[in-house]
Amino acid sequence: MNMTVDTLSNIVEQSLNSVSIEKLAAIKKGAVNDQILAVLKLLCEDYLGASESEIQAIVGYQESEFFRKYATYLLGLVDTSPEERHKFAEEIRKKAEDSTGNVISGMVVRLDNINKETVFAKLSVARIHGAISTEDFFRVYSLLERIPYVDLKQLPRYKEPFYDESGDTELLFATGALEIETIDSKGESNKYKLSRLGELLLRWGFNIHLELEHGKGTNVELNRATQEDIDEIFEV
Repeated sequence: MNMTVDTLSNIVEQSLNSVSIEKLAAIKKGAVNDQILAVLKLLCEDYLGASESEIQAIVGYQESEFFRKYATYLLGLVDTSPEERHKFAEEIRKKAEDSTGNVISGMVVRLDNINKETVFAKLSVARIHGAISTEDFFRVYSLLERIPYVDLKQLPRYKEPFYDESGDTELLFATGALEIETIDSKGESNKYKLSRLGELLLRWGFNIHLELEHGKGTNVELNRATQEDIDEIFEV
């Protein structure tokens, strides 16, 4: 069974608009491998008319990696309704000036770690519920895509001015997740803190609440996460 890019795009678009919460909730109760196969079966049967043998044939081929990622993403939307996702899909289509299926499938594929799909789903839910703007949804996704997963765990350290000599500071700053807090006049290392987008990534992608102050006087009062909380959150 050979799926074209258009076929995958159509599956994504139709599933965002049509899959019921009840079906997703039932699938999410199973083991991880069973969840992936259940989503694959749901999507292929509903939108391709594929048989059981054709669905099994997908496993082990290129499509299986896409569905592994997309299943993780879709299951992260379990608390949203088809109506909410339809509105979300329309926003994505208008802002990106491309079909929602093409945009979301491309975003799913570009993430290089399966755990990032869970974070991506949380960012999508945040947009669906109006917690972040559509523009910030795309901007924060860009951070998620470019930051190696191992360095994402370092982000909470920058809730206060900090510099890490191991190299993650420069990488995180280059992505836009950090901003310079203090410039060291003695020629030592400058200190960095979370940028507004870095804060949004932690707040809505990982549900880490931090208390941060930004340059224009904005004070965001949120609960601080302990290192234990951070470690647990990042072990997705």
